[in-house]
Amino acid sequence: MGEIAVALANWNGMKYLERCLESVFAQTCAPREVVIVDNGSTDGSAEWIADRYDQVHLLLNETNEGFAAGYNKAIAACSQPFVLILNTDVFLAPDFIEVTLAALAEYPEAGAATGSVFQQGTGEWLNSGFFLRPQMRTEHSANLDRAEAVFGCSGALILFRREMLEDIRIEGQYFDEAYFSYGEDIDLAWRAQLLGWQARFTPGAKAHHVGSGSSDERLRFVDKPAFLQRHLLKNRYLTLVKNTSTGVLPYVLLPFILAEPLVWLYLLLRLPWRFPYLLLALADTCRHLPTALRWRRQLMRRQRVSAAYIRQFLRRV
Repeated sequence: MGEIAVALANWNGMKYLERCLESVFAQTCAPREVVIVDNGSTDGSAEWIADRYDQVHLLLNETNEGFAAGYNKAIAACSQPFVLILNTDVFLAPDFIEVTLAALAEYPEAGAATGSVFQQGTGEWLNSGFFLRPQMRTEHSANLDRAEAVFGCSGALILFRREMLEDIRIEGQYFDEAYFSYGEDIDLAWRAQLLGWQARFTPGAKAHHVGSGSSDERLRFVDKPAFLQRHLLKNRYLTLVKNTSTGVLPYVLLPFILAEPLVWLYLLLRLPWRFPYLLLALADTCRHLPTALRWRRQLMRRQRVSAAYIRQFLRRV
């Protein structure tokens, strides 16, 4: 048994929970704790967990507080030096924890590790580590064969070093709860890199990911519910504001500004009936801007790596 805790946030995940939890309890390196925060599910999944799994520490939220707040609460309830977060629609190979834990042991400067994920929606294997594009989007490496340093790990499944999580926490939060959902993994990864913590991809760690399980497996942006689209648009701006140091800004800001009108033009043409609602993402950004700037000041005062180091993880537009 390893010094591992597993943290999940569930929202109406009944369809996937049994397979997900069985894969957790079948690990060759068994977790000492499993914590699940239920975000106000209405499908009976919270009751099902309570009835079936005495070994699970179940915490109940009355409403859906979002990915970021749910996982923050789950992580805070864990007491082990390593914490695996995973979505309820992720099913782990039996040695996933063992392999990713070995990667963190080999690289003490790494605070996060992930592996190769079979994407059910596309039928393809994906390197779950990512690099950063100037539009505040991720680009997954084509490498599936060798271990490598990556900018960050997809929030669907990450093994964290607890020491890193505590080091990068700002105002009591690991993930920024202003994000609600989508893009919080990019924000956390960037913050971790600025503070000197690396992320690792290890190809031997395998998992299966249904994808967008909490939104009826709607993978594409245009197919997602409007309120999630609005959060995603807002979160890109917050990530740019909070994390872009002066030495990185020239490489990011101009491509972002040039591409942004095309984003909004696409939304206007593709989703004209939803466009006025999506524009509220700009007002949301303004509302969260004072806090984002405060987080930025705290982060930049503690920055431990050079701009050149961060730039190596940038990919072209």
